[in-house]
Amino acid sequence: MSYTATQPKPMKHLNLSLLATLVAILAFTACKKDDDEPSTPSGGQTTTPTDPRAAFTGTWLVSDSLWLDGQLYINQPETYVLSISTGGTVSDTLYFNNLWNDGTGYYAILSNNFFSFPSQNVSGPYNMSGNGTFSGTHLVYQTSGDVYVHHGYGEKQ
Repeated sequence: MSYTATQPKPMKHLNLSLLATLVAILAFTACKKDDDEPSTPSGGQTTTPTDPRAAFTGTWLVSDSLWLDGQLYINQPETYVLSISTGGTVSDTLYFNNLWNDGTGYYAILSNNFFSFPSQNVSGPYNMSGNGTFSGTHLVYQTSGDVYVHHGYGEKQ
């Protein structure tokens, strides 16, 4: 008995080549280079993410009225310059420096255009808390403590 060698069928060889090519194409297109650099617009300048607090930082001319036991305190309202900064903190914190024109800074937590003052020591045994909102170049807030309430509003300078 003699055996004759048969040549591979051209269709089988074509299927294997096609499968290998398809696998190679999928492997290269599925991998995308990670871009760790900020995007560069057509002008060639690199863009960096902006801090959402930037619109609220700076100086504000504020008018503040103090109410004690429900009565407006004498010589109110008081107008002064309030400085708002990030203080180099995390992205949801703002510092209100010179709030109530007392030269002291208090922090607030920002959420969109709203902010809240968590309970903080003001002086001696007194604490305050409050909230407010930014609307364009305007801000409105209210803070309160034991027997007092401050109502304030201002405009960015």
